Amino acid sequence: MSYTRRMLRSAATVAFCLFLTMPAAAVTMARLSFEELVNRSAVVALARVIDVRGEFIGAGRGIESIVTVSVLKGFKGVAGETMQFTVPGGRAGRYLNVIPGAPTFTAGDVAVIFLTSRGARLPVTTGLTQGVYRVQRGSAEMTVMPPLIDSGNTRIVRGDVQRKPVSLSSFEASVRAIVDGTSASAPLALRRIER
Repeated sequence: MSYTRRMLRSAATVAFCLFLTMPAAAVTMARLSFEELVNRSAVVALARVIDVRGEFIGAGRGIESIVTVSVLKGFKGVAGETMQFTVPGGRAGRYLNVIPGAPTFTAGDVAVIFLTSRGARLPVTTGLTQGVYRVQRGSAEMTVMPPLIDSGNTRIVRGDVQRKPVSLSSFEASVRAIVDGTSASAPLALRRIER
């Protein structure tokens, strides 16, 4: 074997060993009921995404996206016309960091967003994707589509008949009932979502 080949093989072995010693990270989120989601959130708002900007964090070892939204309607704890929050992952420069379970946003998206505050830092979506309910324009009114979440004991099935859009007015009434403490459990329209 030539000297060059031995050196390449040695370098590959060292690189592989270094790869094996790198720490692995995982994200596990417990599924929240709709009532837990509302109660754990400091802010619940219907919002339109204005801007998404990825930034390096942790000395360039990761990326998080700062999402700026225009508040269309506040359901709980909204203070201003615009808000910012962060989500893990995103694009910064030529780099893309994809985090499984983290929501992604683009300018123009409309969603009901549940946010948890983190002290002096920007808030985050409650339960990652669980805290984002996408809004669609229906024929008569706007509808809210529950997020696609695996509850652990059921399979995620595309086109699941249990996962149906709910009218925005029914969704808002459900959130307000929990905030006001007038509902011990989610109304019928949202119980279908939690299955």
